[in-house]
Amino acid sequence: MKIAMTVWGLTLLFWLGGCVSSQPEPKLQLHAKKMEVYPPAFEAVWKGGKNETNGDRMILRSENQSVYIITPEKNGKKDGIVRRYDKRNKKIRFETTYKNGVRDGWAREYSVEGGWPYKAVRYRHGEKREVREYNQKGEMIRSIPWLDGKKHGVEQKYSYVSGDLIYRLTYDHGTEKKLVTYCKGKPEVQMVLNGCRQGMERVWYCGTERLKREMPYRDCKKNGVEKNYDKQGNLLYTVTWRNGVKEGPAKAYYPDGKVKYTLLYHNDKPDELGWYYDPAGKKERIDYDTLMAFAERFPKGFDKWWRAL
Repeated sequence: MKIAMTVWGLTLLFWLGGCVSSQPEPKLQLHAKKMEVYPPAFEAVWKGGKNETNGDRMILRSENQSVYIITPEKNGKKDGIVRRYDKRNKKIRFETTYKNGVRDGWAREYSVEGGWPYKAVRYRHGEKREVREYNQKGEMIRSIPWLDGKKHGVEQKYSYVSGDLIYRLTYDHGTEKKLVTYCKGKPEVQMVLNGCRQGMERVWYCGTERLKREMPYRDCKKNGVEKNYDKQGNLLYTVTWRNGVKEGPAKAYYPDGKVKYTLLYHNDKPDELGWYYDPAGKKERIDYDTLMAFAERFPKGFDKWWRAL
């Protein structure tokens, strides 16, 4: 009974730990979302640079060589939104939210030229929790979640010009776990990571859901059979990998799935044997000079190779 309770307790702790460390994945959004932020105009908050009392807070106004500063305080500590305005054009440059003297909420940076936001950091009890970047249209073009000083969660990156989604990169306490890149609103590359590539990597033709390549990885190196497809879904060729080098058969195929040719690799070098199959299945050995001339350029040399025969 005691052993059973111990196991149950460990299971509960593991489950709770998983819940604490987990980060909800944000909803897939194919276009950058516009941020609606309207900081008050300088004229509305400066009030001649005089300090004043507002409820239980003191509003302190000061300036230095470059900015005007408006600071709310409560019990002698910053509490509220501290704002800084550029002295040359009176456009807002910075605003930071404080609670009881500690950053808690959004801290935003605005451009010198037009006062548009280009970066924002969200704090919780003084700890950075998220970093965002924006383009001139106010669209969020990058979002990075943080926890305990490390990236944790799903980073999202969008095009600065078009606002289209470029990639989503998942972190677990600073370690890269999964990457998905996008092209014209569709996944283009998907990688499983654990600090480096692991598992099956898939590539699709841009803007389609048609598979282009599958590449298996193990221990950060290519391991297994790579498969490549044309836009019609026909298998073009396969390559066998072991520990990052070509090791074993490489084959190309006709559109009907029949083998077109086969060659063998050992330690990333082509073997002396290679075979060509005509559409009827007749087998013909490839001469050594032709084999050596094209096999080193594999797979790009495949088409040229067979046109030369």
